[in-house]
Amino acid sequence: MALNEFSFAFPEETFGKDYLVATYYIEMEAGSDALKKASSVAVGQSIGTWVKVPGMTDEMMAKHCGKVVGLFDVPPVELSFNLPQTEKRALIMQIAYPEINFAAEYPMMLTVLLGNDVSTSAQMKLLDLHFSPGMAAQFGGPKFGIRGIRELLGVPKRPLILNVIKPNTGFTPEVGAGFFEESARGGSDIIKDDELLMSNSFNHALDRVKAYHAAAIRAYEDTGHRAFYCVNITDRPDKLLENAHKAIELGADLIMINAVTAGLGTLQAAAADPDITIPILTHYATTSSLSEGHSSGMTSVLLLGKLMRLCGSDATSFNSPYSVYPLLKENFIRAAQFMKLSWYDLKPSLPVPGGGIHPASAAQIAADIGNDVLMAIGGAIQGHPGGATAGAKAMRQTMDAIVAGRSLDDAAQEFDELRQAVEIWGSRVVTLSS
Repeated sequence: MALNEFSFAFPEETFGKDYLVATYYIEMEAGSDALKKASSVAVGQSIGTWVKVPGMTDEMMAKHCGKVVGLFDVPPVELSFNLPQTEKRALIMQIAYPEINFAAEYPMMLTVLLGNDVSTSAQMKLLDLHFSPGMAAQFGGPKFGIRGIRELLGVPKRPLILNVIKPNTGFTPEVGAGFFEESARGGSDIIKDDELLMSNSFNHALDRVKAYHAAAIRAYEDTGHRAFYCVNITDRPDKLLENAHKAIELGADLIMINAVTAGLGTLQAAAADPDITIPILTHYATTSSLSEGHSSGMTSVLLLGKLMRLCGSDATSFNSPYSVYPLLKENFIRAAQFMKLSWYDLKPSLPVPGGGIHPASAAQIAADIGNDVLMAIGGAIQGHPGGATAGAKAMRQTMDAIVAGRSLDDAAQEFDELRQAVEIWGSRVVTLSS
């Protein structure tokens, strides 16, 4: 069968123009015709048929057919007898999809990119996407971004503290308000629900908003420090938006969406809603189900670093390389770069690393990705021997030391709260390679 002439193009004819260019890692059986397979993916994920049917014209194919713009063996191969003598052949494949085939809506875009129906039947993982300026602008990105969140908090430079209330669940809003107030009195910037807590029979999200808002005011009146509450509103799409509107009316400062489980299309709808006037923090729960297969899904760097930002995440959580479930350090840094680097006119998202963060790992994370970061901290605040207020103070002392360029050991000699934390968790981060 001859190759489809409409399914190939030079990269220069697609990059920066009205195409979404996808880069894949693809595996196929040894001895397979790589060009034919790539062409079948390009055709199958656009025109969607392997045989010519009535209604297909050359004009339609030229305008709507996906186009193979890159195909490279891994490792590179020039001579046929140098192909790896294995059962599988691995390649990097780039396909440009005409934007006219789909709107700037995540669900349909993902269907195009990873629909992988019977007409394509390819083992492939989405590595990266190149968006045109027009398509990126249609998605819109964050409303607030890093600068907006810093202006809301009134903290222009230092790393920010996000306390994730622990235990995750099993308490009433009144009990949770006590946890909140203790942390607020110690200087936490934002205090949020765990991703596992939304609305339950014993603890409804809207009841938490009322109770925690009152706790924030009490702490502010006594200490002069205002902590901000981020409420988890994750639900099915219609209820999620309703939750957001009601939470804002009751005094919520930020909202959190478990964006992978709720769907990035739902995140996109929330970010575009004119009545949602507070920042959106997204949680990465279940990212592993999409990212950890080596020949399926997509990379965590793309999902968390680029797509969350594109769909409107003002602050995006992801796991640190210093947790018990460590993200590869290069991927961690790259994801943070994707959140913050200049990208057309999209505002940058604030990186929110989490997973067992304590003073030493916080200092290392700031060294890795900079001070524009919101540290998600649970146990090191609630589990501090002096209680949550002391735990929050220890983390504030850590952030001040980072900005001042002081070592934790030096700062710990001045502050009892930090000294206690360092005695428990150490002053240097422990990595898998240590």
